[in-house]
Amino acid sequence: MLKSIELANHFGFKVINGDLSALNRPVTVAELDRPGLELLGLFQFYEKDRIILLGNKEMALIQDSDPDFIYHNCLKIFAPECPAVVITHNNPIPECLMRAARETNVPLFSCDRDTSELSSSIYIYLSEALAPRTAMHACLLEIYGVGVLLMGESGIGKSEISLELIRKGHCLVADDRVDIADVRGKLIGTCPETIYGMMEVRGIGIINVSRMFGVNSLTKRSHIRLLINLVPFNTEIPLERIGMKTDHYEILNESIPLIRLPVSAARSMAEIIE
Repeated sequence: MLKSIELANHFGFKVINGDLSALNRPVTVAELDRPGLELLGLFQFYEKDRIILLGNKEMALIQDSDPDFIYHNCLKIFAPECPAVVITHNNPIPECLMRAARETNVPLFSCDRDTSELSSSIYIYLSEALAPRTAMHACLLEIYGVGVLLMGESGIGKSEISLELIRKGHCLVADDRVDIADVRGKLIGTCPETIYGMMEVRGIGIINVSRMFGVNSLTKRSHIRLLINLVPFNTEIPLERIGMKTDHYEILNESIPLIRLPVSAARSMAEIIE
């Protein structure tokens, strides 16, 4: 669960108001709000659980309005569900706004960034931080710019095939465990920090990929667009031969193409996958 103080630390905001309990308010949605209508008293469409941005337009509106009128509207805007209020452009804080912030104990932050640019940055950051997540036992590589998940039963050779693909110039994201997040409708795969850049090859042990193949053999994340399931070669199991049918696999309610590839000693799996 993301907290308001974590958001402030990430973007380097200055804390103006809020005690410890306020700064630990949860951030639950990625959308933000610029409350121009609410400052004028219209609360019909107000979303209480959004981060509030106050830029030059909002500050000009506050300065041109009656302080008591703004104060009473701010008491409603600064609801207990409000994760944080951010004032941009280092604008001075009007007394009526500050008084309402103190009374409601809302987390109030200040920064010198442009409002539109900050709104976009916060939305991107929150959409990733709050994205639904899962983990899979698989290898993730970026092959010709495409994120490819390699799955298969233990011992089938996922790491050995991945190693050959890396030797041919492709990039490793994660071996053995892949963390996956659904970010704005895209499945983004990453590697746990503790095993980043490492591979376990059966019969050899743990190897450092960047030392063997250089830093360009690794990438931090990749958009997963294909899943290849490695299965033992068995003539009795019917498999797709001419590629007319595409199966799909669902991860976090997102569907990606699935290919089943039989593995045998005589097949060059790395080249087939390419």
